[in-house]
Amino acid sequence: MIILPFFAVILAHVLCIITSITDIKNNKISNKLLIIFGIAGLGLNVAQYILKTNIIWGAYFFNLTLVVVFSLLLYILHIWAAGDSKLLIILGILLPANYCMLAGKVVPWSVLLVAFSFIFSFIYLLFESIWLFIHHEGNFSFSNVKKNFKNFILSYIRNIIYISFALKLENFFLGEWVDQFSWVVFGINISIILLISSLELLRKVPVVITILSFSIVFSIFTKEWFFSSSRLKYYAIAIVIMLLRIMISEYNYQTIPTSEVKKGMILSGLTTLFMSKSTFEGLPDISHEDMRSRLSASEAEAVIKWGATKNGMKTVQIVRKMPYAIFIFIGLFVYTIIWWMVN
Repeated sequence: MIILPFFAVILAHVLCIITSITDIKNNKISNKLLIIFGIAGLGLNVAQYILKTNIIWGAYFFNLTLVVVFSLLLYILHIWAAGDSKLLIILGILLPANYCMLAGKVVPWSVLLVAFSFIFSFIYLLFESIWLFIHHEGNFSFSNVKKNFKNFILSYIRNIIYISFALKLENFFLGEWVDQFSWVVFGINISIILLISSLELLRKVPVVITILSFSIVFSIFTKEWFFSSSRLKYYAIAIVIMLLRIMISEYNYQTIPTSEVKKGMILSGLTTLFMSKSTFEGLPDISHEDMRSRLSASEAEAVIKWGATKNGMKTVQIVRKMPYAIFIFIGLFVYTIIWWMVN
C-alpha cells in the first residue's frame, strides 16, 4: 500500500513547516508537537508491518539508528540545539524505508539531509553578511585577514590534515558508492569541511597530532597519500570556506538593549567577560558562543537587573540567532526532489 509511505512523507514535510514557523517566531520547537508526529510515525510503521507492505526494514532501522546517533552527536558537540536533534529523530521515525533508496542503493538520507542543511545555512549566513557589509553594519576588512595570516595558514594546514584523512576513509570504505553517487558525496564532503572548520575540539594540538599519525599509518597500508587530483578541489574549497567564515564572523553579533535580553539568547564572550568582573549574583559564566551558553530564564533576568545597576551596561552584545529548523526543512525538501528524480 503505497498510500501509507506517501502519507508519512507528507507528514514529515508538514512537521518541518510547522517547526520552522515556531522556531522563527518563538525560538522554540514544541515537544508536544514532536511527540504527536512521532506517535503518528510509529502508527504508520505498525500499519505497514501488519499489512506486510513491501518494505526493507533493515534499511529503515539502519537509517533510524544513524539518525539517532548523528542527532545526539551534533547536540553533544553543541552544533545545534536539543530541539533540532529531536526534530531529526522524529523525521527518522516518520520517513519510510523506501526513502533510504536511491537508484536501488541504500543511502544514509539523514547524512545527506544534514549536509544540505549545513550548506544552505552557510549560504544564508554568507548572503546576510554581504547585505550587512553593503549597508555598513559590520567591521569586515581584508586587513583582518592580513593581520592574522600566520594563524590562517596554520588553521588551513590543520584542516587539510582532517580533510585528507576523511577522504581516505571515504575512498577505502565506500569506494563503489563514492563513484556511483559522486554528486551526493560532494555535498557530504562540503558539509564535512564546514564542520571541521568550526569544531573547537579539532583545534587542539594533541587531537591534530593523533589524526595526523593515524592518517600517515593509513597511507602506508593503502598507498593513498595526502595529494591527489580528486582531493585538490576540496583543498581549494577549504580556503574559500575559511575566508568566507572570517567575513561571516564579523557579522556574527548584534547589539541590543540589556532590558530586551531573553531566555535562550547567547551573549558574546566579550560581554560576559565584562560581566565576570561584577559581584552581581546570577550572571552567566564566560560565554562559549555556542549552544552551551544559551541563557536560562534566571540568567536572563539577572542580566536585565544587572543592566539597570550603576555599573551595568545599557546595551549588550549577543550572538545572532539562526533558527535551524527551516534549514532542516530545506534539506529534507531538496532530498525529496532528488529522490523523486532518481527513482
